[in-house]
Amino acid sequence: MKKYTLKINVIICSFIFMWILFTPFKSISAMSAVVHIPEKYTDVIAGERLYFELEIKYPENPTRKDLRLTYQILKNNNIVLETKVLKAIETQSSFSDYITIPESIDSGLYEMRVQISDYNVLNESVSANFMVAKKTDQTMMYFFIILGAIVILGIIIILEIKKLKKFL
Repeated sequence: MKKYTLKINVIICSFIFMWILFTPFKSISAMSAVVHIPEKYTDVIAGERLYFELEIKYPENPTRKDLRLTYQILKNNNIVLETKVLKAIETQSSFSDYITIPESIDSGLYEMRVQISDYNVLNESVSANFMVAKKTDQTMMYFFIILGAIVILGIIIILEIKKLKKFL
């Protein structure tokens, strides 16, 4: 009986050893990232730049590392605009960047997503929301301002002419 128990223990230990030896362990990254849109830029007009701040902390990275950053503008999880950049960081990096909002974009709530990846296993994503307002046609606005000024000036001139006729 003792002989069989020893064999079973040896078999179980060898299975555990083989499982530990050949099971691929998924690497867990200690990288953290935050994207922040300053309050001044949470309401953007179509055609203008959306400025944002990106902070990346990567404490397990002992050397300089190239990260691929993908900036995406999304509405209802549909990509409206995408730009890719390459940044080199060490243990941490904080920088400001911008992306130009297309003039043809509709007004409404949008999501700014930053996907961070390297050439191996790193793949992180952070996001922030902002509002887009349609660009107003400034030519028409200037036309109405000038037209209003001309009408007011015309009324003043007509009233002054009537006053002068009374005195003559």
